[in-house]
This record gives sequence, C-alpha cells and structure tokens, in this order.
Amino acid sequence: SEPTRHACDAPWREHHISISSHNTITSTMTRLTLPLRIATVLLSFCSTTRCISAFHSVPTPNSPLIIQPRNIHRHVKVEKKTMHSLPLHTSSGPSSSALAAFPTPNFATVGAGVAQFYKASPLIAGFLTASTKAALADSTAQYRDVSTTKFDVKRNLSMALYSGLVLGISCEIMYNTIFPRLFGMEQGVVRALKMTLFDGFFNAPFLWLPPAYIVKALVYRYSKRDAIKKYITDVKTNGLLKKYWSLWLPMSMINFCFVPAHFRVTFAASVSFFWMIILSIVANNGD
Repeated sequence: SEPTRHACDAPWREHHISISSHNTITSTMTRLTLPLRIATVLLSFCSTTRCISAFHSVPTPNSPLIIQPRNIHRHVKVEKKTMHSLPLHTSSGPSSSALAAFPTPNFATVGAGVAQFYKASPLIAGFLTASTKAALADSTAQYRDVSTTKFDVKRNLSMALYSGLVLGISCEIMYNTIFPRLFGMEQGVVRALKMTLFDGFFNAPFLWLPPAYIVKALVYRYSKRDAIKKYITDVKTNGLLKKYWSLWLPMSMINFCFVPAHFRVTFAASVSFFWMIILSIVANNGD
C-alpha cells in the first residue's frame, strides 16, 4: 500500500540526505583547505620574521598606542556608576610584546623617499611614471575597443614609448627648465596662465601630439609622411585638438598654479591616463 511504501522509502531518503550533506561539507572543506594553508604560512612568517626597519616602530611609554593610567582613571570616575574598571597593565607581557612587534607603516618616510627620488632623478622618474601609465591606459583602450579582437603589443609599446619620451622627459625639461627661463620664477596666476596658453596652443599641436604618430610609424615600420598625414586628418576630421584643449587647458592651469615643480610631470601623468585612452582610440582609428 501507499503508506507502507512511503514508510519503506523513509530510511533511504534519510540516507540520501545524509550523503548529500556529507558531500557538501566535504566540498566546502576542500575549497577552504588552500586558503587555510596560505593563512597558516603567512601567520608563521609574520611570527618568525622581523619587519623592515623603515616600517617598524615600537610604541614608547608616551605613544598613543599605550593608554596612560591617568586617562583611564579619569574615564573610570566618569563611568563609575555604569561600569566597572579593569586594572591597567603596563608591564611587558605577551600582549605588550605582540603590540610592539606589530609593524606600523611610516607613510611620512615613504612619501619623503618618493619625493626625494623625483627631485634627485626627475628624468628617470618621469619616464617610468609616464610609460607605465600609458601602457595601462592603452590596455584599457584596447579592452574597451569592440573592433579589437586581439591584444596589440606593438600598439601598446608605441604608446608607452611615446608617453615616456614626450611626457616623462620632454615635459620635465619644458616645465622645469625652459618655462622658468621664458616666464620667470615668480609664482602667480598670470604666470600660470601664460604657461597654460603656451603649452596648449604651441606645445600641443607642434611638440606633444605629432610624436605619438611618428613613434607609432617607427614601431609599425611605415613612412613618417603617412604618420603626419594621419595626424592632420585626426586634427581636421576627428577633432583631436578640441578634445585635447577641453581636458588639458583647465588641468594645466591647476598644475602650474598649485602643484610643486618636481611633481608636475606626475600630476600630468595622472590626468593623461584618461587622455591616453582617448588618444589611443583616435590615433589607432581605422588601422
């Protein structure tokens, strides 16, 4: 009968459910095995290896990481009616040793080191910053370009070389060597406006933009005359200069007004990440 059949099937169903639960637990544990092993190795490494001295700091008795007894007692007096205080232990024990061994990154030291590198080696720093930025920007442009079915290494290399040579090196020389001789050293809005207009209406059409097409011609091994023709076509037909001015005129004004001289190329490289995406699409349109 039907009740008897259901009664006979009940043990099989319970066994099937228990097997499914066991398989689910086993699968979950298998997935967690690798992360647990990695976490174990990292914990062992952190507990046995000393941190780099530049990022290692030990709290002193006056450090804000150690709460002073006077502040604790004052807090206890205020909260005496609502909670009980625990005695403050300032002696060195396991917890104090763990706190002292925990690395505290000294971001001020890192920032000072980066600033010193950009001051001491401006051309190298500018080239590395600009070329890396351009490679990432062109990769983004190729990823978003629906007509691109395969990653073009030559295109990426040409954009990286162009940005490293023009933005990283040429802009460093122009902004921090030639501009001070042309417009003086006195800071002000008028000087920043003169540099912005000169950079946008002279440097851009004659110095900054044409090398992108010439470098591409060198990488792809076609004539420089065809590269210049392509540049003139993009200026007349695709509105290349209008796109440049709409972004770079306000950004250059901010750069020359507020950014320190040794970080101007870095600021320009940060902004030009988005410009390089536009330039990469426009310059490679129709290829």
